[in-house]
Amino acid sequence: MINLADRIKQHAGQFTPAEQRIAEILFSTNMLAGLETVAKLGEKARVSGPTVLRFASKLGFENFPEMQAYLRQDIENRLASPLDMYQRQSGGDKGTTLCAEAADIFSEGIQRSFDRIDIPTLNRVAALLADGSRAVYVIGGRFTHHLAEILWGHLHQLRPRAYALRGGVVSPRDHLVDIGRRDILIVFDIRRYQEDIIELAEFAKLRRATLILITDPLLSPIARIANHVITCDLDAPSPYDSLVPCMAVVELLIAAITRQASENGRQRIVEIEQIRHFGEQNKS
Repeated sequence: MINLADRIKQHAGQFTPAEQRIAEILFSTNMLAGLETVAKLGEKARVSGPTVLRFASKLGFENFPEMQAYLRQDIENRLASPLDMYQRQSGGDKGTTLCAEAADIFSEGIQRSFDRIDIPTLNRVAALLADGSRAVYVIGGRFTHHLAEILWGHLHQLRPRAYALRGGVVSPRDHLVDIGRRDILIVFDIRRYQEDIIELAEFAKLRRATLILITDPLLSPIARIANHVITCDLDAPSPYDSLVPCMAVVELLIAAITRQASENGRQRIVEIEQIRHFGEQNKS
């Protein structure tokens, strides 16, 4: 089932300016404004009730309640825990092996994730991340911190002033004491979104930093304040969300950043290799 956010994006070219305001309100509230009454949503978007109904019709719904039922299913999927996913899992087609099933799920998830990427956005993000004059901070959640660390490791090789935000003696929030309007915070936040990550992103936004969000298609609440949003599928052959498509997107980002960094990136890698070689010589 395609989520409501992607469904709105698919029909965006058909919207009038008034209907576009409805879409903006929905995205700014992480779709939750869609659960309010027609009158309330219309008031927030400064449009009439009939305009709200036409908006739902353009998305392919018979009426506004049908759109709300669809959105409730979205939210249920967004909040699903591994236990919920265990209960929903059908066991798969008995005629296929788990390896074949997993290969299909992972490859399709990667393809869908890449299909949603806007190339101009990818190029802008890569250019920002390759710019060594800007400090870059990277943070992830309970599971996505592994992806954040991988991205940070490559950023560190390609450019100066890249920092991974980790817990410890200095908290991630304390790390942001120096963040400013020319700096960047990359946030990984997938469903069952983390309040501490959301608060950190809001703080960085108050400091006028550029926010780059990597999330799932249902969208972290951070999407309403992010400058750039990249989404990754989460489908898996297990009850858990898969990080395979997200890892593929990280690899794509690394490739794009490497091209943008060009000779500056190559020269930095040369210097890192020289330092490693110096250390190995001193050991012998």
